[in-house]
Amino acid sequence: MITPDQIREKAERLYHQVIKAWLAGDESFFPRTIPASKSLEDADLPAAIKSVQRLRSASREALGYGYSIEWEVRRSRRFGQNGFPRRIFFETANDLLRLIGREREFAAFQAGVGKLRAAFDDLLDDWMPSNVRLLSENLPDVDGLIAVVRYFLDHPQPNLFARELPIDVDTKFVERHQSILRQWLDRLLPPNAIRADEIQFERRYGLRDKEQLLILRSLDTAIQAELHLIAPDIALPLSALATLPVRSATIFVIENRVPLRTFPPVSRGLALEGRGCAVTELRDVPWLAENQLYYWGDMDVEGFAILNSLRSLFPRARSLLMDADSFDALVALAISGTDRVSASTAHLTATELQAFTRCCDAQLRIEQERISQSEVRRAVTQRVDEFAG
Repeated sequence: MITPDQIREKAERLYHQVIKAWLAGDESFFPRTIPASKSLEDADLPAAIKSVQRLRSASREALGYGYSIEWEVRRSRRFGQNGFPRRIFFETANDLLRLIGREREFAAFQAGVGKLRAAFDDLLDDWMPSNVRLLSENLPDVDGLIAVVRYFLDHPQPNLFARELPIDVDTKFVERHQSILRQWLDRLLPPNAIRADEIQFERRYGLRDKEQLLILRSLDTAIQAELHLIAPDIALPLSALATLPVRSATIFVIENRVPLRTFPPVSRGLALEGRGCAVTELRDVPWLAENQLYYWGDMDVEGFAILNSLRSLFPRARSLLMDADSFDALVALAISGTDRVSASTAHLTATELQAFTRCCDAQLRIEQERISQSEVRRAVTQRVDEFAG
């Protein structure tokens, strides 16, 4: 027979269902029957009687709250005529909540949801039932969360650091609550206030962020002078890169730093660091779309994924040493790669896709650093001449 402790455990597991039923206004959730074994397996009468008494003494009948028992009288040869539990159930939500000690927690949850509904006109009602745990974890900070969302509603794309938003919360509040804020902001902000193609929180909602420095290398002294760059190699934040007046240039986005720093000279050429940031950062550099653009990365799953992402933003971008002929010519340099093949290939050319497939099938990787300088110079000359021709 089920014990009072086992009933309490079942009640604990029902807690989030109770919340969902309340959110949905489902008054049919209670009374709630507890599925349980009610048979007496004890071999002797005293033990059987003790099991029934223990169940009764911890019930609503004895305590005034908790589970209720519907009794039935049975006559058996072994036990004679006795009362046995026919059904075990909770009559009301308060009976269950008091048994598991969550009355105050549930009341706080109700109060927090009331604030959300008042603040946002029930616009989160369809979100809450599927996110009960996340909501429960964050409700102690509901006033601050409402204040943050209201600020974004009143000041879309504020162009401030999260820590300098004029809101009465601590300086790390937005950072700590990004998970729930992202879901609420996506639902509540107008489409023009969200960069839907941006994953990073700050850029998605127009906050300022610490900008990563990207290395820009001049491959021609003439273009270095034209852009007033103080050195051939210079690290610049994205916002500064975006303002450079680059015209009639050949740009090489290069995955790794050593190949970037040793890239051969090219007339009116620039080399730009592109370590996996092609999608999330380089999209904000307008002159990449206005000049001849190449990408050179490792011939592996990750390198082709970056190429695919870059070309989704800049359809005219070409690749360097990332085609089937290059793979066949350089396969002797390959090392063990990865069997992960989940990368998107929608924007690869046919010959790039062939190289990608060979990397995946053979689980090989041809790293940029392993390719000789003479081979790099030959490939650069050939590609630049092809475009010029």
